[in-house]
Amino acid sequence: MSDSLNVDVELVNRPDEDQGDDEHYYDNIDDLKVLINGNGDQGLFSEDDSEGYHSGGRDESLLAEFSDYGEVSEDDEQDFMDAIREANNFKVKRKRKDGKPKPQPRARRNHVMEPEVAQLLSEANEAFVRSDLQVAERVYNEVIKKDAKNFVAYETLGDIYQLQGRLNDCCNSWFLAAHLNSSDWEFWKIVAVLSSDLGHIRQAIYCYSRVININHEEWECIYRRSLLYKEIGQIGRALEGFQRLYSHNPLDGNILRELAVLYVEYNRINDAIDIYLGIFEANVRRRNAILAASENALESSDEDDDDDIGDSSEDDEEENPYESQNAEDMQLYSGVNWKKINKRHNCIPFDWSSLNILAELFLKLTAGGSSGIKTIKRCARWIEHRELQVFWDDVNDDSEFDDRRFKNSRFDAIAETEKIKSYGLPIDIRIRLGLLRLNNDNIVEALNHFQFLYDENFSDIADLYFEVAIALSKGEKHKEAIDFFTPLLAIEEYCTLDLYRPLARCYKEVEDYESARSFYEKVVSSDPNDLEEKLVLAEVNYHLGDIATFNQLLLEVVETRKRQADQEMATSVEDTRETSQSSNKEPSEKPLLEDSMFRKTGVKKKRTPQDAERERQEREKRITSKVLDKYKKLAIYRRGMERGDPTQRTLWIDTVSDLVDVFSSVKNYFVKSRSKKFVGIIRRTRKFNKVIDYKIERLSKLSEGDNLLDGLPLMEERVTLTSTTELRGLTYDQWFELFMDLSLVITKYQNVDDGLSVIETAQEVNVFFQNPGRSKMMKFVKLAIILQIGDERELTENLRNLLNQFQFNRKVFEVFMYSLTRGQLSLNILSSTVHQKFFLRQLKAFDSIRYEKHINGQASITNKAVSNPQKHNSPYLYYIYAMLLYSSRGFLSALQYLSRLEQDCPDDYMLNLMMGLSHLHRSMQRLTASRHYQVLHGLRYFYRYYKIRSTMYTELERQEADYNLGRAFHLLGLVSIAVENYYKVLNDYEDDKLKKHAAYNLVTIYQESGNTRLANSIMENYLSI
Repeated sequence: MSDSLNVDVELVNRPDEDQGDDEHYYDNIDDLKVLINGNGDQGLFSEDDSEGYHSGGRDESLLAEFSDYGEVSEDDEQDFMDAIREANNFKVKRKRKDGKPKPQPRARRNHVMEPEVAQLLSEANEAFVRSDLQVAERVYNEVIKKDAKNFVAYETLGDIYQLQGRLNDCCNSWFLAAHLNSSDWEFWKIVAVLSSDLGHIRQAIYCYSRVININHEEWECIYRRSLLYKEIGQIGRALEGFQRLYSHNPLDGNILRELAVLYVEYNRINDAIDIYLGIFEANVRRRNAILAASENALESSDEDDDDDIGDSSEDDEEENPYESQNAEDMQLYSGVNWKKINKRHNCIPFDWSSLNILAELFLKLTAGGSSGIKTIKRCARWIEHRELQVFWDDVNDDSEFDDRRFKNSRFDAIAETEKIKSYGLPIDIRIRLGLLRLNNDNIVEALNHFQFLYDENFSDIADLYFEVAIALSKGEKHKEAIDFFTPLLAIEEYCTLDLYRPLARCYKEVEDYESARSFYEKVVSSDPNDLEEKLVLAEVNYHLGDIATFNQLLLEVVETRKRQADQEMATSVEDTRETSQSSNKEPSEKPLLEDSMFRKTGVKKKRTPQDAERERQEREKRITSKVLDKYKKLAIYRRGMERGDPTQRTLWIDTVSDLVDVFSSVKNYFVKSRSKKFVGIIRRTRKFNKVIDYKIERLSKLSEGDNLLDGLPLMEERVTLTSTTELRGLTYDQWFELFMDLSLVITKYQNVDDGLSVIETAQEVNVFFQNPGRSKMMKFVKLAIILQIGDERELTENLRNLLNQFQFNRKVFEVFMYSLTRGQLSLNILSSTVHQKFFLRQLKAFDSIRYEKHINGQASITNKAVSNPQKHNSPYLYYIYAMLLYSSRGFLSALQYLSRLEQDCPDDYMLNLMMGLSHLHRSMQRLTASRHYQVLHGLRYFYRYYKIRSTMYTELERQEADYNLGRAFHLLGLVSIAVENYYKVLNDYEDDKLKKHAAYNLVTIYQESGNTRLANSIMENYLSI
């Protein structure tokens, strides 16, 4: 063979400058195909479903071609040698680009050794036998140079390296030797084990795969390869291997546990549960068979099977996991054919250890609380031989496992032999059951289980204390969590950040700020880069009144965040450089198949939908707990607010604002897409009463991955609604009441615009505006707020909306008139022709109902419940329309509608007053020939008004009547009569409000008549301050 084909295994260890001279050893790969051809062995990887390898790496071809399944392609040998060449920094031979298929490999020839090589091999063997390892190594290398496919030379050279402690060189030499004798799966296994021991995971997996492809039942190799797949994070392939192992040997408990762990990591928790439930059911069948056999039922029904089963010589050698328990069973059930039982019902025993694993699996389920509790109770009952006590299934609590069972009447009714059986639970399983109760919101039952921890030796179950405390803190049961956290402080190994963080948070939540500060300081001192915890420490210091420390910590957080933002890019580049440098091993440590392009996916676990759902449920629990806590505080704040305490009022407003923001952060309730990002309803305009409120809120948003502030959401989000009547612990009626109260209180005490913002947001919530009662309330609340603004357009629009929605409603007509009682704004609205046309159309609509016929120009009838069989007038409509006409100086038209009301309500003082004024104003317009008669008509109605107010009402109304009568004569120019009535107002009554108006009018009269002395006298008495 040509020297150019010699392969020196020492090339692996040579410096880079020497390797370039030896690259010619790989010039003609076709002649080296004999290293790997001829046996059709299958390789390792199929990149189509690879989980842990980068695509496009320098060893990509090897990974892609050597698959556990399918046939080896024609290019396997070439690709393998290319991978070896590239792994050792040699140039890869270029592939053909003409698209023609490569020539078929030559058939393997029987290896014929040349005499020179045989002589050298003999000398090398002699040197090896006499332990002259240096000479043997040199000669074996000469053999390899002259005969590159000499298996004995590679194998013995590996033995020499092993004796010298050069295990990596030994592994590489044996790896090449294995390819020369590729059908020897035992030798492949040796190379695989050594590669695994050296940490050459990729090479080990490759060698194990060669073993498995040759010997499909080499279960140890399947087991070891699956463990390596698990180590590098290829959970799918690891799971496939353990499934094969479990199918082959379903009685191996170790394989079962590994399979369950992989199912959990692969987020197939239900599959893991099904396996353990299957084992439990198999054990149930086994016990039933034992019971039947003990009663001679099984022998009588299966006599024909005795010969087939009992005479089998394999029974004595077959593995029986129940062997350790058979002695006890044999004492309980005598006369049983155990050989037959073991043959028919051979399975893994289901004991407390199995139940503990099953309970752990149920805890990992997103929503497995109820089913998990029932299953655990049933399995525990079976283990304690109480499976016939099925009445416990109807008991909602876990009283069967403690002294409360004695209070159960059905327990009292069972036989004494049943009562003396065991009713306890191992402490770890009891705690798992309590955690399931806690996840199912059964707090009392969960705490009852957790109390059993106090009966155990603390040093033996400290881990359970920690587990319970963490679960309670996540469930917002902070006071109870502190009780279980505190004993752990006496154990040094638990005094870490994992304990300090949740314990500090619990103290903060129960407002024990001194203790919270103590533990937060330990957290910050142990991890100064944890900005979120440093921010919470600042808040705690603020609550304790240490403003200097608060400001210092706040400043440190801001400056650190700025530095982190500036260094992000540089850090990313440095990490990449360090990663590439760390992957460069010394030549003596390199395997032929390097792991440099091997991506270990296990480092960062992929976030699955189940994880997201679990996190969502935990997050919703935290938010619900915070909402309920804040809602309970509102009653205290409201009592203080009603007493006029401004501090309590501010606390009430801030708390309700937070709650309203929680509700408004849920996108599901808003039909309209708001263009602005959610920043809170009040928060965008609300003036913070403390600087700390704004600073803590702003800095909290900087914490990565957390969109909650003090347990409440900061960002707009879409959530899964699980109830049609409530959200996050409060009913929709309670949420609606919060919106309405907040809008009115803020309008009254703080800012009208903020109050309007709250009510407008509430009107966008679908569960509010789709409810007729809530929709009606929102319109009236908004009208009350708009009345405080004094915006004519907004007021007009809202009044019109109310009139349209509640057509012909007399209460709404009253609200309309009450809203327009004073000022130029009211006069502008009343005198608007738009409103006149609107009410005229409403009048026509009412008359169409009254006369049961359509009237041109009428409004649409939206109130279908109106019925008027007696054909009565609508006093409110007539009166309002008359007032609109009166305000626009249409006195004659106003009289026409007012006169229609006279027969229905002749003693109404306002009707008489307005008719009197209309007649007087009409006469003053000089548009009628009978002005004097109109004046007389006007005075007639005035005196009727005067009589009604002075005889049927109080002194205040009599004063009003005197003033209005005097004002009417003043209008007509009959000042002497007017003065008489004005003096009645000044002298006969105590109220000062109308006295000022009467005095002013008298001063005007006296000044016009030239009596300035009397005018000054009245001014000094009534109009001077």
